[in-house]
Amino acid sequence: MNILKFIKTLGEFEKPIFTVNDAARILNTDKEYARLYLHRLKSKGVMLAVERNKYSLADTHPYAIASNLVFPSYISFFTAVHYYGATTQIPGTIYIASTSSKKALDLGGYSINFIKLKKERFFGYSRVKFQNKFIFMAEKEKMIIDSLLLPQYCPIDEIIRALDDKDFNIDTLIEYGIRMDSIVTLKRLGFLLELRGIDVSDQLNDKLNAKYDPLNPFLPGKGEKNRKWKLIMNEVFENA
Repeated sequence: MNILKFIKTLGEFEKPIFTVNDAARILNTDKEYARLYLHRLKSKGVMLAVERNKYSLADTHPYAIASNLVFPSYISFFTAVHYYGATTQIPGTIYIASTSSKKALDLGGYSINFIKLKKERFFGYSRVKFQNKFIFMAEKEKMIIDSLLLPQYCPIDEIIRALDDKDFNIDTLIEYGIRMDSIVTLKRLGFLLELRGIDVSDQLNDKLNAKYDPLNPFLPGKGEKNRKWKLIMNEVFENA
């Protein structure tokens, strides 16, 4: 099989990552020859070596590769904010939510970071088509809730801007927030929605506690206290 036909065959795959075994099957040859064949194409800049015995075509978008490295997993946090067009910033990191641990890796100018979530918190994503490949992406509501649970992976001000997009479901946001079993996540959600003129205190009040938590856990815990949401306002947002 010539190179062009081989590349065309791989390009028709819906999955963005293929193995040496896949290549051997397409070429109708043994694994050793397939491995050598792929190495030559990598040297020509046609292939990317993603991980040991895992390859992708060089023009495959890193989002497609990143969300197919671990199963189950999905793109979330600031990467998802960018995917949905809610930020003008281009993230240099692809954040992948998963139920298992995996070391970060660099690919195509991006750092791919894997964020382990408890199985009970792993929901709210779907399989979508992206540049002719399938990727796994957080729903908008889950993107917001994931980011409020772990704001180190998405600045809170970016979530405020994401909430300007009214194309999300309030009931789903509340349901997902409750399912995360995190009181501070609900506090942050209630406060940020209130900034956008949406009062959900009736739905959340009985889920909160009397403890004051910092709005941003990565800044000094000093600031005015928001009695309604039991938050220490240790971060100020422009145009909020």
